[in-house]
Amino acid sequence: MLGLQIPAYVSERDIDLLLLEELHVSADFRSWFVAEVFGTACQCAQFVGAWHSVDKANLGESDLVLEFLDAIGSPMAILVEDKIDALPQPEQGARYRLRGQEGVVDGSWQSFRTCIVAPQAYLTATADAAHYDACISYEAIRDWFRGSVAEENRMAYKASFVQEGIDQNRRGYQRVPHPVVTQFWGAYWQIASTEFPQLQMAYPGQVPARSDWAQFKVDSGLWVRHKLDKGTVELAIPSAGDELEQLRQWNEHLLVDGLELVPVGKSLAFSLLTPRVDKLRDLSPQVEAVRTGLAAATRLKNLVSQINLTGLNG
Repeated sequence: MLGLQIPAYVSERDIDLLLLEELHVSADFRSWFVAEVFGTACQCAQFVGAWHSVDKANLGESDLVLEFLDAIGSPMAILVEDKIDALPQPEQGARYRLRGQEGVVDGSWQSFRTCIVAPQAYLTATADAAHYDACISYEAIRDWFRGSVAEENRMAYKASFVQEGIDQNRRGYQRVPHPVVTQFWGAYWQIASTEFPQLQMAYPGQVPARSDWAQFKVDSGLWVRHKLDKGTVELAIPSAGDELEQLRQWNEHLLVDGLELVPVGKSLAFSLLTPRVDKLRDLSPQVEAVRTGLAAATRLKNLVSQINLTGLNG
């Protein structure tokens, strides 16, 4: 067997793409995956498609969506959340269910189930796992790859790749600098500091692989955040989640040209949609997307003095 060169750091996105590939190329893996989620009585009679990072407006994003026809031709779907060790977002499992229900209403599928895939230690430790219809452990996926008779080297590599995700969960998060991400953020900072100096972005230095957000402090103590992976720029109003309608009413005149007021956990955020940016790619072909995000951050920073927070939370 060839020597296996597994990356020193495996991200959830890496696991997403590994699963996405196998769902596309392996009927055996699809059948196993469907049986794990729906039970053995349900068959994947025809593969329709599988997609990564499927976004539904106002309902968030599914890491993976698998669509297939069952034995009687009914369109079915599985909506998959992938975790290594990141904390669950507020109401994340519930939003997966809402996205599935929306798919029934709009005719995308007749029936669906939600599923979380994660290391067994994560599934055991988090109560959030109970909010999904099914749980598939990384260990079970690893063992499927180990037991497959197809393309021994490829299966061994994938099993080892998933094992690294399991080991990462066991080690916990470590702030290890990532050379590609560090280079990206250095280039991002160069644009921010020269073209958008009013943002006063701090020099990022050595950056770990998971760094997806740029933060810009506002004089009042608030923060503007450019969330590259989400494709949003947000001005967060902490602990204001119960005041959505009141805050929207006070600031309705500001909610123009794409600006929205949205819940973010227990907070609210003035939010602008921007192009997504991948910090694992070279910044050069993404420079206009970065500039769009920085321009949106500047707009939100300048907006702070106009926002009416009078009497908020009391």
